[in-house]
Amino acid sequence: MGLRNRKFYQEKNIFFTSTTCYCKLHLLAIGNSMQILAQSLNFCSNKYQAAILGYVLMPNHIHFILHVPDGAKRIDFMRDFKKFTSIKTRQEIEKYRPGDLENLRYKKDSQVFKVWQDRFDELYLESRELLHIKLNYIHTNPLQSHWNLSQKPEEYLHSSAMFYEQGIQNTVNLSHYMDFI
Repeated sequence: MGLRNRKFYQEKNIFFTSTTCYCKLHLLAIGNSMQILAQSLNFCSNKYQAAILGYVLMPNHIHFILHVPDGAKRIDFMRDFKKFTSIKTRQEIEKYRPGDLENLRYKKDSQVFKVWQDRFDELYLESRELLHIKLNYIHTNPLQSHWNLSQKPEEYLHSSAMFYEQGIQNTVNLSHYMDFI
C-alpha cells in the first residue's frame, strides 16, 4: 500500500479516516459485522495507544477521527484493523448470506476474497474548526436521505453521537476530542 503523501504527516496526530467496502457493497450490516468493527477499533486503539475521538459505522464504509501518539504509524493501525475485520466480516457473510461470497471473489497472489478497498483515506485535522466539521459530518452521515438510518444523530447506535450528546459510551471506547486539542 503506497503512502500517498502520508510521509509528510508522520509527525501529526489527529486524522479523519475513512475506508470503504470492496465495490461499495453493503457488507458491514451483515450478521455481527458492526460489533466486529467496534471490537477491532478498540483492540487497535489499545495496541497502538491511539484514541478514537469520533466514529460512524455505516453499511458499506466507516469514518473515524483518530489521535495517534508521536511515533505511532497510522498505516500499521489500518493494516491490522482491515486485515482482522476482513476475515471476520467474510465469516459473517459465510454464515448469514453465503450467496454474497461470489461478489467478494478476488484472485490476486494468495488473496481469494476482498472485503475492503485497498486504500484508506485520511485528512489531517489541523484545527478545532475542521475537527468540528468532520465530527458533525460523521454524526449526520446516517441521517442523509440515501441512508435514512435514523432521525437524530444520537439515535444511530453505531456512532459516537450518543457520547457527545448524552455522555453515554457505546461499543467503541471513545475519548473526548477536547482532551487532545
